[in-house]
Amino acid sequence: MKIEKQNISNRVLEYLRKQIILGHFEKGDHLVEATLSKQLEVSRGPIREAIAKLEAENLVEKHSNGRTVVKRFDIIDIQNLYDSRILLETHALKQIDPDILEMNKSNLYLFVDLMQKSYEQKQRDIESDLAFHGYLVKLTDNHTLMQLWTSLKEVFRTLIDITSEVTESKQQEIIDQHVSIVESLAQGNVQQANKLLTEHLEDACHYCCEGKKSNIGRDDYVQSEN
Repeated sequence: MKIEKQNISNRVLEYLRKQIILGHFEKGDHLVEATLSKQLEVSRGPIREAIAKLEAENLVEKHSNGRTVVKRFDIIDIQNLYDSRILLETHALKQIDPDILEMNKSNLYLFVDLMQKSYEQKQRDIESDLAFHGYLVKLTDNHTLMQLWTSLKEVFRTLIDITSEVTESKQQEIIDQHVSIVESLAQGNVQQANKLLTEHLEDACHYCCEGKKSNIGRDDYVQSEN
């Protein structure tokens, strides 16, 4: 298991977060910098930075003896995160000014086009999916909503990563769901858009939970692009 040098800290963080969410690290497991450094073939610096961010995300905790241990993360925690996404994003749709949407809907379609192109190239496009949902929140110009989204963005990225592994055969359907959400908004049917968005995220939650149950990703390793 080796992590390449480009974007080491982020790669380490993404890897450890995913392993904790999937349950490959269990409650009470001690994250030892020296051990992880050896396993991932990186220095202790990126490990230390990643662990600090995991603590801020409430996925690990530091004990008084200096040990950092993994906190319990169950199916209910995935469900709670998706419930929070549904509340946040559906509330955002209600706050988007129709004129602002009209001026910016091409950007939403751009994210969809990027997902489509990646699908046709048999690639998973986590970033465009994440960007689509984040942009919906950004269009509200509600700084509190944007701050809430940003605070959970990296965890959402990992959930999308897990979900996309489970739904590789359903990617076209998922892309089409994004299109339908934008079309409903553009037609001024916010109620329908909210319904579609809720169903979309409920499905994503279901697949993410299935990913955890099936224990996917155990042999994954973090690797930068060439």
